Amino acid sequence: MDTSERRRGTGRLWGVPASCARTGRPTRIIPLAALLMASTAVLPLLANSPALSQVATGTTFNIPAGDLGSVLAQIGRAASQPISFPADLTRGRSAGPIVGRMSVQEALARALAGSGLVAVQGAGGALTIRGGATIPAAGSTVLGDIAAIDVTDTAAGSRDVGFTAVDTRSSARIDIPLKEDPRSVVGVTEAVIRTQAQTSALDVARNVSNVRISTGSEDLGAPTYQIRGFAQSSFLLNGLPSGSTRIPITDIERIDVIKGPTTEFGGPSFRGGAINAITKAPTATPIQRAEVFYGSRFFRTLAFDFGGPVQDLEGVTYRLNVSGNTANYALGGASSPHEALISPVVAWQGVDTRLAAGVRYIDTLSGIARYAPTSPDNFRPFRIQRDVPFGNLDNLVAFRSFNPYLEADHHLGRIDSDTVGSFDFKIRNRTSYFLTDMFGQNLIPYNFTRLLAGRPMFQPQGYVFGEAVNRVVTQSDLLIQHNTEFVRQTMRIGIDYLDTSVNTKSNIQAISGDFALSNPPQNLPYPRYSTRSSRGFSQFTGTSVYQDNVGIAFQDKIDILDRLHILGSVRHDWFNSRSNTLRSSGLSTSTLTESALTYTAGAVYDVLPWASVYGSVGTGFVPQIGLVNRTQPAPPARSNNSEFGLKLSLLDNNMTVTMARYHLENTNNLVQDNAQMMNRLGPGLQAEGYEIDFQGQVTENISLIGGYSYNNYKNARDPRAGLDAVISVAAGQPQHQANLFVVYTFTDGPLRGLSIGGGGRGQTLSYMNNFVPKAESPVLPGFITYDAMIGYTIENFRVDVSVRNILDRYYYDVTTSEFAAPVADGRVFMIRAGLDF
Repeated sequence: MDTSERRRGTGRLWGVPASCARTGRPTRIIPLAALLMASTAVLPLLANSPALSQVATGTTFNIPAGDLGSVLAQIGRAASQPISFPADLTRGRSAGPIVGRMSVQEALARALAGSGLVAVQGAGGALTIRGGATIPAAGSTVLGDIAAIDVTDTAAGSRDVGFTAVDTRSSARIDIPLKEDPRSVVGVTEAVIRTQAQTSALDVARNVSNVRISTGSEDLGAPTYQIRGFAQSSFLLNGLPSGSTRIPITDIERIDVIKGPTTEFGGPSFRGGAINAITKAPTATPIQRAEVFYGSRFFRTLAFDFGGPVQDLEGVTYRLNVSGNTANYALGGASSPHEALISPVVAWQGVDTRLAAGVRYIDTLSGIARYAPTSPDNFRPFRIQRDVPFGNLDNLVAFRSFNPYLEADHHLGRIDSDTVGSFDFKIRNRTSYFLTDMFGQNLIPYNFTRLLAGRPMFQPQGYVFGEAVNRVVTQSDLLIQHNTEFVRQTMRIGIDYLDTSVNTKSNIQAISGDFALSNPPQNLPYPRYSTRSSRGFSQFTGTSVYQDNVGIAFQDKIDILDRLHILGSVRHDWFNSRSNTLRSSGLSTSTLTESALTYTAGAVYDVLPWASVYGSVGTGFVPQIGLVNRTQPAPPARSNNSEFGLKLSLLDNNMTVTMARYHLENTNNLVQDNAQMMNRLGPGLQAEGYEIDFQGQVTENISLIGGYSYNNYKNARDPRAGLDAVISVAAGQPQHQANLFVVYTFTDGPLRGLSIGGGGRGQTLSYMNNFVPKAESPVLPGFITYDAMIGYTIENFRVDVSVRNILDRYYYDVTTSEFAAPVADGRVFMIRAGLDF
């Protein structure tokens, strides 16, 4: 298809390979502001501008014969152009094969031949498949020259194919194909999630190279993850910073792991990258699905997924996900863990406008993270029983979240010119409110004191923690698409607002006296123990933090001859922070007003139709809470990112491979100086290495996903130290890490519908102390674990059985503490069965 022809905006999100900036230099901020004002000034002229049809050239199609709905979806997928149609209109019809280079019009004509269906173009350029007897509305025409195609895929809005993720969806501010994004972005699809019978969004991300997961901090803490060595404690939720990682798997359609700069999603950066959870969306395809999970510790889940068009309301679709689960106990405490979800959303699609509104409510109760204390003489972690409740069954973390949200898109119009090409305009807004609260208690954190007769002595503590968070996020964009004969350009001018208030209360109670694990008279709350020991001291802390951030941004994506894809952005943020901290020593207050200018720039060049080279650079910032030298509010931490590599689309685009060389620097970090008993700005962390990620379908029967990373992590040199000072080791960072998952599916014969598969993951040793040279740091050994699965599909029923860590390997996950190590799960099995009715 001609570059001037592709991807006109309609009422929906553009199916556009889009989003890029020409430069990242700070001096461009003044002309960018002028461009914003100029664009705003011409908006009233656009709505009434006539649209001129354009001529489409060819796209290469290789679509086998099959169900008509599937064939139509693949036509849209191959041309990066979605097509909308009611599911009942294509049910029971077949089409294809569609093979060769042709226009989208010709491909659709072949698919619809003899069906009695036609493609109708609306006044706003939207394309819909309708019955041949349907009388087009005024102003619409039967398919001829297509100026735009409006997308709705048959798989509930997804354009993924099996294990292969096709586009960035909401993991870029403008929807672009993954192969045209000059970053490493890996999408773990719904097919992978279902086949592995996953129950945790964090576990899904383990399919991507250089991602490590922690179930929580020693004191309680939310589950966290690391990308390229940098820790994060919250997800992006459909591209919006949510502030939490507790998103039920039953509401998730795909998990994207975004590596590198992330300032485009709201200003403050996710240091090494971010996990973006893409939730299930309204769909024109009717969905009525019930699912049951059953697994270890009598874990059981009942989930329902409903969706489709709303009868008698043209253009209205909906999605409703409801689920609940529980188990006999959590290994980290909690005698009755549970998770509940209700997530309704409704969307309306008009000719030029799309609106969606929904609300998500989550209620969970889980155990604390299981940590094994380490011996104070050699810092080796003790081996604790991991298949029995750990500690006291009153240990728990309770979390609730209320999340209403609103989305709006409106196509303003198009201007066509014989000299400078065409301009298409669209506005978009995403607004979300997150109200969350968390309460936790842990009766057995460890505090080492000494050795007595060769036995480790501990001082037990009780820890109670509460947190309430209010977060408002809104993103508003003006999208401008400019097409000429040889160049396609998509620009985004946006303004974001992020407001957050966090109130926390904690109470640490230490029990007087020491005890040993082998000393029953102390009767402390280890397995088989209880406690009535007297309290030693209590330390209460309360903190209130208020932050708001306003940012303006300009993004630009330029596609030259459909071969060179240039992407970049420049952004300016203003943020304010005020914190109040109440301790036993009194009340302290700090305020901070700062601004930050950040940029990203990158390009992808298609050397061959199936091979592209890419590279990118970018900067970021992270606001910090605390005082430097007890007097000055801490300035934001800074990050610098760069990477280059190769992207491959192999086996007729059924297999994607990304190979990257990356370098990250995180500087200006606030760290505690124990010698001076105060905070100071530290040198930060440097990370560099190599990665490879691959996913897709090797043959008709074999699907796989996997990755490998080699990393070199180190703390940056402290400018206050001498040149001969030894740089301390970077804790919690293995040098090598790999993962692989392969599935074989029988497509014919008596075993048709049966799937078998398995894989594993592993990593080398990691260090436990950030503040000492490598030779002095305690070490956690590396590990390799193996998984297996078997599944069966027949008509509208599917069941998958997964066994993780099938050899029951005992190992510890990475940590940055030398006093305790997180104990990983042993053998875990899970059954996931789904019925479409």
